[in-house]
Parts: sequence; structure tokens; C-alpha cells
Amino acid sequence: MAGGTAEEKKGASGWSVPPRTWVALALLAVVAVFVLQNRDPTQIQVLLISVVAPLWATLVAAVAAGLVIGWLLRPSARKKRQKR
Repeated sequence: MAGGTAEEKKGASGWSVPPRTWVALALLAVVAVFVLQNRDPTQIQVLLISVVAPLWATLVAAVAAGLVIGWLLRPSARKKRQKR
């Protein structure tokens, strides 16, 4: 059998952890260290607005804004189908 059953894929302990779970846990640890090391307040100025916030929150907000911009600018499924 090439794929095997779910029972055959389990480790000796009776269950296995998928690799993406290990990656998620490693990223969570990195994020926790990042937040703990970047708790100092910083001043952010956008146009006429000035805000004081922790550095980690500022960087998270910038990444979130980038994700939203990327999501909004991605090609729609309809346009993808029309190309085919």
C-alpha cells in the first residue's frame, strides 16, 4: 500500500503531530519572543495624527495592512477563469 491507513501512519505513541503544527508552534515562540523584546513605546505619526504605541503593535499593524492590501489587489476567481 502506498498511502497506508490512518492507523499505519500513527507513531508508536498512538498519535502523530503534523509538520505544520510544529511550524506553527515555532512561529508562535518567535512571535512571543519578539513581543517581549519590543514592548518599548514608540511614537507614530501619520499625516496629522500622532500616536504612542508599543513597537510590536506598530509592526503587527503594518503587516496586517500589507496583508489586507495584498488580499484586495489579488486577481478575482472570475478573472482567473476568463484567462483559461
